Amino acid sequence: MSVRWSRLLSILAATFLVATSLTAQPASDWKATWDKTMATANKEGALTISGPSGTAWREQLLTFQKAYPAIKVDITATASRDFWPRIIKEREAGLHLWDFRIGGPDNQSYSVKAMGAMTPVRDMLILPEVLDDNAWLGGLDGIFLDKEKKYFLGFAIYEEGFGTYNDKLIPGGIGGMKNLNDPKWTGKVSIADPRAGSSLVGSGVMVKIYGDDFLRKLITVQKLTPVKDPRQQMDWMASGRYPITLGLPSIVFVEYAARGASVAEYKKIGGQLVWSQGVGGIQALKDAPHPNATKVFVNWLLTRDVQTQIMKAVRLNSRRKDVAPAAPEYAVDYAHFDEYIGGQTEAQQPYQKRASEIYRELLK
Repeated sequence: MSVRWSRLLSILAATFLVATSLTAQPASDWKATWDKTMATANKEGALTISGPSGTAWREQLLTFQKAYPAIKVDITATASRDFWPRIIKEREAGLHLWDFRIGGPDNQSYSVKAMGAMTPVRDMLILPEVLDDNAWLGGLDGIFLDKEKKYFLGFAIYEEGFGTYNDKLIPGGIGGMKNLNDPKWTGKVSIADPRAGSSLVGSGVMVKIYGDDFLRKLITVQKLTPVKDPRQQMDWMASGRYPITLGLPSIVFVEYAARGASVAEYKKIGGQLVWSQGVGGIQALKDAPHPNATKVFVNWLLTRDVQTQIMKAVRLNSRRKDVAPAAPEYAVDYAHFDEYIGGQTEAQQPYQKRASEIYRELLK
């Protein structure tokens, strides 16, 4: 055999060994990484989480405590409009009190990211079933809403029902979001506090599609009524005082039905296709007090079994392909996914910002 061929075979053999070691490496690496993370997380022994409102969400997230009893979990239900201003003030004072938030991102969330106060959630993913690109609708890139595809992870997805009406009082509906400014609906529309959350997300979509003047007219001429208490908003829609409502969190319908009340008459207002993660997302803070416990929780939350359990309880649809939709009536049509607007994506933030400015100007 020539020297030339000997060298070539040596190079091919070396290449093969490197390739096989690279493919075999993750199988052993993830377990070692997980064990080390778990050991440190148990020493940290705590988590401070901002969570969604609603008993169902709280009960489900606290089941983590049963799986990992060495880590004490403290969950405080906090709306986005209150949480992020609080974080900004705490950071200015040099305080790092929170680990992460379970909730939906909006313009305020992205502002905190721009401050450099967020840490990449993508870097926290360890378990093979979580890192499996094929496990997720849209792949791993698809479940991140920020332009870097690493900070704002959304584990839920559904067709956004920004507007809802009482079908018993308005048979046949209002003919789509574009008709909200019809004079017949003057004084009949309420909106959840529009400073953040679903209300701001939906308002940003309206600004993008219909323009600033549409939202201005809705606020002033149509006498749009802001409501801070979601239960009151739901009761008003039921009684007919405000039979059309905007930005009502989906968990309110779940809890309303749990009390024995009918929800069959509450219908989604049609119009532009919008997908959302709702509150089914994770935003993690930089220099958090319990970084390893955070990693454990995030990986636990994204596993198939936990996603199945939580989605069923809160009636949302997971982005995991192996989890059946808990709210099939709000399932996203992936055959027409390119026709949707991602209401909570970073690309949508300029419109949310404009909507927020309009609300500040007109709602005193």
